[in-house]
Amino acid sequence: MNEEVVSILWKVIDNDIPLVNDDMHTFLIKDGEISEEDLKIWSDAVKKIKEAYKKLIFNENEAKSLLNSSLELLNSIKPKKPFPPEVRIRFEELKTSVAKCIELMSKA
Repeated sequence: MNEEVVSILWKVIDNDIPLVNDDMHTFLIKDGEISEEDLKIWSDAVKKIKEAYKKLIFNENEAKSLLNSSLELLNSIKPKKPFPPEVRIRFEELKTSVAKCIELMSKA
């Protein structure tokens, strides 16, 4: 198991997801910039990332599959207006971190 993947995923779960989740609720839902469907997609992606973290120790292939699925979900979120700059940066960093985990797992 790759320690770097564990570290990145922990940062995503402990830091990035709570920040983006707050953005989703504070900026986007209140302003009507994100749909309920996109919010559901966000929740599903978060569940898959957390599940991948738990499965990483026992089944790296399944964890990688969950991360791929979560990245597809994250990429499918389309706000009605562009994200504010700080929200876009946090959201893109989260997607980049998940993609980096997938890349590292593919090399292992």
